[in-house]
Amino acid sequence: MKICIAQTKSLKGKVQHNIHNHLQLIERSIPFHSDLVIFPELSITGYEPDLAKELATTFENDMFNPFQEVSDKNDITIGIGMPTNGTEGTFISMLIFQPRTQRTVYSKQLLHADEKPYFVCGTHQTYLHIKDKKIALGICCETLQQEHILNSNKNGADLYIASVAKSKAGVDKAYSHFSKMANEFNTPILMSNCIGICDNFLSVGQSAVWNNKGDLLEKLDDESQGLLIYDTELETVEIHQLKIAKGQLSDLEAVFQMYLNAKDELENNGIYQWTANYPTHAIIENDLKNGTLFTLKNSNELIGAISISEEQEKEYQSVNWKFNASKVLVIHRLVVNPKHQNKGHARTLMDFAENLAKENNYTSIRLDAYSRNTSVLKFYKKRNYIIRGEVNFPEREHVFYCMENELIELKPKKQ
Repeated sequence: MKICIAQTKSLKGKVQHNIHNHLQLIERSIPFHSDLVIFPELSITGYEPDLAKELATTFENDMFNPFQEVSDKNDITIGIGMPTNGTEGTFISMLIFQPRTQRTVYSKQLLHADEKPYFVCGTHQTYLHIKDKKIALGICCETLQQEHILNSNKNGADLYIASVAKSKAGVDKAYSHFSKMANEFNTPILMSNCIGICDNFLSVGQSAVWNNKGDLLEKLDDESQGLLIYDTELETVEIHQLKIAKGQLSDLEAVFQMYLNAKDELENNGIYQWTANYPTHAIIENDLKNGTLFTLKNSNELIGAISISEEQEKEYQSVNWKFNASKVLVIHRLVVNPKHQNKGHARTLMDFAENLAKENNYTSIRLDAYSRNTSVLKFYKKRNYIIRGEVNFPEREHVFYCMENELIELKPKKQ
C-alpha cells in the first residue's frame, strides 16, 4: 500500500481556493499509485478557530462532491480537514472519502485548552481498512497524548497518521514524541503538517514519516507544499516537493538544454513552433538576468520553466485585445521537461503565474500559442483563455493564436 502525506498552505477562510488546491495535490499523488492521501488539520479553512463556527458545515455538503468523484474514479481514500457542525457544537474534523462508499467523518477527541472555547470533543475513534492494513487517525494535540496512540495500538492498528497544524516548537515536540511512540509500539507513524500563518502562529511543515523502530525515514521542508509517498511494503518514502522560484544564472545551461529537448519532442510530434533561432541561449540568459524566468524543481531536479513579465511581442500591436488600457501580464516560453510531461506540471506553472498576477493586481494575462499545437490550445481554453487574434512569427508556417484571460472584472465607468 502507498500512503500519501500532503503538506499544504491554506488561505485563511478561502474554502473554494483551498478545495481547488487540495484537488490539485491529490491529482499529483495519483500517478504514484497512492491508496490514501491525508491532509493537515482544518486544511480546507485553515487552522482558524475564530472562523470555525462561521465556516463549519456537514460532511454531506455538495461542495465536497469533487473529492468523492476523485476517490471513486481513482480508487483512492482521501482525508481532508474541516470544522463540522453537530448538535453539541463545532468539531475539528477530518472528512473521509472512500471509493464508492458513503463518506464518513472523524472528529478530534482531545482538545487543547485554548480550543475549548470554540470546539467540542469527538466521541469515538475512526479506523481505515485499506489493503489489509488498519490505520488509526489522530488530529494534532491528541496525537501527543500517549493514551491516544496506546488505544489505537490495543485495537490492532498497523499504522498511525497524525493530521496537525504545528509551530516550530510543536514540530520539535512531535518529532521527539513520534519517534519514541513508533519504537515503543512497533508502529510506523506519519505526520501531515501545514505551512504558513495559522491563527496566531506560523506553521512550519516538516511533514514526516517514522518507521516502526522510530527512525525518521524522510521529511519535507518548512516552507513549501509537497507530498511524501510511503510504501508500506518496501518501507520506503518518496519526496515530491515541487518548488517554483526565480531561476539563477547557474541554471542557464540546464534550462536551455530543457528547451532544446522540448523542441525535439515537439518536432517528433510534427509540431514546429520553435526554431533554431527561438528560443536561443541568449534569450534564456536574458530572462534569467532580468529575473523573469521561474523554474519548477522537485528537490534539485529541473521539471519546467516559465517566463513572466509585462513585455509584449511587437506583433501583439495588431491584435484586438479586450484590456488594452489595463495592467497586463504576459506569459512567454512555458516549457516542461519531456520526461516529466503529462503529470500536471504545466498546470502548476500556470497556477503560479495566475496567482502572481492576481496578487499584483493585474487585470489580465496574455500569451500566444501555436495553432498546430492542439493539446496546448485545449489546455489554455480549459483555463478560460480566449483567442483575440492571430499573428505570424518568423520561420513558422502557421499562425499563432493570441489569447487572453480576464483576472479581475472591470467595473463600468460612471456616466
